[in-house]
Amino acid sequence: MRVLFVTNMWPDAERPWYGTFIRTQAESLVRLGVDVKVLPIRGYAGWSEYVAAARRTARPGALQDFDVIHAHYGHAAAVARLQVGRPLVISYCGDDLLGTPSEDGSLTPRSRAERAVFRQLARVADATITKSAEMERHLPEACRARNHVIPNGVDMARFEPLPRDEARRRLGWTHEGPIALFVGDPAIPRKNYALARSVCERVASRHPDLRLEVAQGFAPKDVPVVMSAADVLLMTSLWEGSPNVVKEAMAAELPVVATPVGDVPERLDGVSGGWVAPPEPEPFAAALTQALTHGRAPAARAAVAQISLENIGRRVLGVYEEAMSR
Repeated sequence: MRVLFVTNMWPDAERPWYGTFIRTQAESLVRLGVDVKVLPIRGYAGWSEYVAAARRTARPGALQDFDVIHAHYGHAAAVARLQVGRPLVISYCGDDLLGTPSEDGSLTPRSRAERAVFRQLARVADATITKSAEMERHLPEACRARNHVIPNGVDMARFEPLPRDEARRRLGWTHEGPIALFVGDPAIPRKNYALARSVCERVASRHPDLRLEVAQGFAPKDVPVVMSAADVLLMTSLWEGSPNVVKEAMAAELPVVATPVGDVPERLDGVSGGWVAPPEPEPFAAALTQALTHGRAPAARAAVAQISLENIGRRVLGVYEEAMSR
């Protein structure tokens, strides 16, 4: 089977971390025998990148050698659908269906317009993939029967846990007390960094040596080491689709305290070492206190193994076969 990935999220020299979950999915499919090629769109560089990609995909017969076109994210799906001769699978990744809220929580006008268009693209796809059941509910009702809820897979080998002291030694961290980890850009409002900081201040009376570490600017290869060096992950986002950081922390046996966004409640349901709390200081602080006394979370790693890269790759391959049959 020959598959073309069309995506505006793909790692490059300027953004080596951007879209790594799409690249790992491509790699898992290659290991299953799929011939995967990639048409990356550097959307962050401007609309001219989309125009260039659209010209390429719209040429008659341009993509005839591929069995399936797999678009990742709404913008890329709009470009990919210009090629009408091949089966199209669309993977929705989050705010392309849910929208991007402004600082006051309302959707920006641009996001509202784009979301409306991207939802309708599902009508002209042969199959769609959403990362969570919540996202599926935002598709047109007539399209949900051919949607598949498939979260991003986890690289279980890459996120193999390390002893905490060894991980800190690799990073040059000399702090000996507990570390709460925040992964993401604190300047992004929806990441809700203020909550993480407030919660750690509340817990400091019981754990005065607690440190809040922001994992930003690390190379992708170092993220598993950072997770092994920490004692708990704080995922305080106001909204997400299927946050990879939660699943990666689970694979690294790092306890997780997270807000009930996207598929987080499903991932952490009944898992020792996982807490879901509303985005409020008191309940979040109580969960953090429990997490700090819990220690490593091997049960979380066992639970997340069901969505390993290999297992997710097989499910995506089944979606391709369905799309081809249509």
